[in-house]
Amino acid sequence: MFTYTKGFALPSESKATHITFTAATDGKKIYFQSESDTIHGYQEVQPGETIVLQLEEPAYYYYMASDNSTYTIFVTPGSTSRIIEQKGEVSFEGDNADINQFIRQYPPIVKVPNNIASYSGEWLEFQHKQMAASIEALKASDLPADFKHIHEFYYKYAFLNQLLSGPSIMRMFMKKEFDLPANYYDDIKKNRYEDAALLYYPKWFTVMRESMETLEKIGECQPDPTGFLAQYAARIIDNKVKAAFLIRYLKQILKAGYSDDFPAYLSIAKSLVPSPGEAFLQKLTQLEKQYDGLKAQYSNITRGNAAPAFTANDSNGKSYSSADYAGKVMVLDFWFSGCIPCKSEMPYMEKLAEKMKGENIQFFTLSLDTGEQLLKAWKELVKDKNGTTLQLNVPNGFKSELAKHYRIHSVPRIVIIDQQGKIVDAFAKRPSDPKLYQQLLKLLNKEEPGTLTREKATAAMMELRHAETAAQKEEMLKNFMAQVKRDKADFAYPMMNMMMSFTIEALYAEGNREKAEGYLANIPESPFKRDILAISGISRLENGNFGMAIELLNRSIRMTIEGKDEEALPKDEKDKYKQILALYVEALIKDNRIQEAIPYAKQIYETSNKQDYSINDCYAATLIYEKKFDEATPILETFVRTGKATPQHIEGLKQAYIQKNGKEKEFDQYLDGLKADYRKSLQEKLAQDMVNEPAPLFTLRNLDGKEISLASLKGKIVVLDFWATWCGPCKASFPAMQKTINRFADNKDVVFLFINTLENKKNLQETVRKYMDEKGYTFNVAFDTQDLNTKKFPVMESYKAKGIPAKFIIDKEGNIRFKPVGFSGSDEETVEELSAMIKTLL
Repeated sequence: MFTYTKGFALPSESKATHITFTAATDGKKIYFQSESDTIHGYQEVQPGETIVLQLEEPAYYYYMASDNSTYTIFVTPGSTSRIIEQKGEVSFEGDNADINQFIRQYPPIVKVPNNIASYSGEWLEFQHKQMAASIEALKASDLPADFKHIHEFYYKYAFLNQLLSGPSIMRMFMKKEFDLPANYYDDIKKNRYEDAALLYYPKWFTVMRESMETLEKIGECQPDPTGFLAQYAARIIDNKVKAAFLIRYLKQILKAGYSDDFPAYLSIAKSLVPSPGEAFLQKLTQLEKQYDGLKAQYSNITRGNAAPAFTANDSNGKSYSSADYAGKVMVLDFWFSGCIPCKSEMPYMEKLAEKMKGENIQFFTLSLDTGEQLLKAWKELVKDKNGTTLQLNVPNGFKSELAKHYRIHSVPRIVIIDQQGKIVDAFAKRPSDPKLYQQLLKLLNKEEPGTLTREKATAAMMELRHAETAAQKEEMLKNFMAQVKRDKADFAYPMMNMMMSFTIEALYAEGNREKAEGYLANIPESPFKRDILAISGISRLENGNFGMAIELLNRSIRMTIEGKDEEALPKDEKDKYKQILALYVEALIKDNRIQEAIPYAKQIYETSNKQDYSINDCYAATLIYEKKFDEATPILETFVRTGKATPQHIEGLKQAYIQKNGKEKEFDQYLDGLKADYRKSLQEKLAQDMVNEPAPLFTLRNLDGKEISLASLKGKIVVLDFWATWCGPCKASFPAMQKTINRFADNKDVVFLFINTLENKKNLQETVRKYMDEKGYTFNVAFDTQDLNTKKFPVMESYKAKGIPAKFIIDKEGNIRFKPVGFSGSDEETVEELSAMIKTLL
């Protein structure tokens, strides 16, 4: 990633990084560890010790000297450094020595003169001047350009970290309040996170999260209990930063405890990242699995469970019962007197209770203190509190049945119970978070009529996405834009952008180029406009309109690199360029314009990780076209070994074999050897993927109006394929599904059922019938109809399908044995995998 000159770490294939501590400390301890917002405490090292770090990319570390002075250290993959401490002086040798000496000379945190009040206007001005001076010195240095770019953001975010955390720390630990100047938060108001270099600052996530939450607290944006992720993401311009932020925030939500809203958060996050990469989607899948584990763990306190009744005592020993407040919303605040964060939240809880005085709600602070000393401390803390909040102590504290039921091991912990005595949220937000107030308002039906909420905006986006015609989408888009403007709903802009994209895509699909271009003309030149062109091009590619796909993708490519040095593009823009270019090459090849595709196919192949099927397929097609069989052979052999080889690949491999051996003889034997590798790996994969879960029963009607029940199919292998007419990957997989059906056409023990879901458009059956007839598919299509009360699609819901396409292979006893998800892009691989699954069960 870095280009180094003399004096800096040279490029190295080895990622092992060596740090040696040459220190005379007179027996005092020294420490070294990664800077992080998730690691607490320090890790001791020994003078003379050499530690080895395995680094994927440059990183910042801390060195704490024997006198407790802390130094920021920059290390790079494959480098060797020495940190030398002698007589209280710290110096550096080896790779990156000049960098670390510079950081020492211009530290990110500077001492503020005693005559400047903390967090005052003068403090703000002083910090700005010091930061500007450090950045100016950095730019004037002869250090590597890449380091200078990264370290500039280190300065900026170290300052923001002080700005955000300083007052709250002083308030929590020193009971000190500040009159912050009017412009105190201007730096976070205007920050739009435009450069991925900020991700190198170890506490970047803490800074971003606290920035977003602070903007809610000071009224810069309307708090939204479930839609806050979209609001936050709307302020982040760089898509790499946006994806990283969403993943970190979702991880934090899970770490904080169970949330019934987590599936909604996952769905929102997925919709907020344009063209999400495989790594992002894999992380979402991992988080979903973690959530499923938590849901099972906390099954007795998930939303809708009955809240246990409890009794607790006030400081005078008077007993109170939750039964006395039946019919009210109850907010339980569990805490104990030795918990500093608990005590810092108490004023917020008291203000919230006073604010909601007169509403059908009761606030409880439930102390878990036990023992004479702690109970005395609790009574002292609450003796002067005469507000509407009931200050109570739970007998037996953490060992009480109440604490055990809610699995309270750490505090503060907020629990919300509704008017029917059922749990709404067992891990609710803290009182200092304004989203708690909004959540309670909604529970009390105090939401202002007509106000656009995150739920309403998401529903409008999905409704537009599934609208049948471009004209319908246009009308919905105009109405939505008007409401966003009227309600000043900044959080809804990501949804509005997606709706704009869907509308333009539909206009291109219907051949209404003039109108589509009209919408595009009103969008400024931006990554958003580029993404719309790319999405529309991908849609045309999936639907076989290769000519228009080539045009739109080409325009998208030009917007990404025109007038720019490709090598100087930020990493996320480089990645986006490669993704779009790969699709452009695919469109050229499918349009039989292989000659035009040749230079681009080679370019993306040589810069890829050589693992992407589509890229490899396109490059192989150009090599075969040019008769460069020696170069094509390794790629084609890999296709065969992984089950992705098409008839065209086999033919190309045969030509290569004949060219090399001068004859066709023994080619079949050579080919069988390659296929044997695939068969072995496939059997190993199937053994790992096999499950054994009862298949939920259902009864649906098919295109002919006939009832189909899963119970009636017992004794057969059943392949379910959940799909929708709007789902590109679903339809892209259909040729492979038809080939699989054909393969088992004579086997009456194998049944295929295509379940249309997530659709409620008018004339759906006619649309599906027309599509099947046009494509010549012999599918048995059944319809999973939306439940009007729950708004869910019951069969998909019962199978817990997280997205489409989703397939379930059911054995003869009615048990799910395989659950393949998505579409790899290779018909041959899909056919072979499905066939192997079916044969395993026959």
